[in-house]
Amino acid sequence: MRDDLLGNRDPNSSDKILRAAARSLGYALGTVFHEPAPQNAILPPAFVDLVQECRRARAHTVLTLPGHLSGMSVCRMVLLAILEVRAEAAVQEVRPWPHCR
Repeated sequence: MRDDLLGNRDPNSSDKILRAAARSLGYALGTVFHEPAPQNAILPPAFVDLVQECRRARAHTVLTLPGHLSGMSVCRMVLLAILEVRAEAAVQEVRPWPHCR
């Protein structure tokens, strides 16, 4: 999750959204990775940690809120390709439900 896109929302409430979405989709949510505002790094540091954890845990699905893989120094398509090739994982964007805000 990109913390700069959360606005005034408490990061814990966003974590709850992802946990609820994972539960409803039949997934066990392992870790929520928080990325600060985009940096000039080649790859965002939390994204690198995410890829490594997906490989370690053999996780094949990454849940994220809409837009959280966009607007970084690396284009979204490159990030999706890295997840697919390096971690054999696909991204699924989940929308917050009204009762989870």
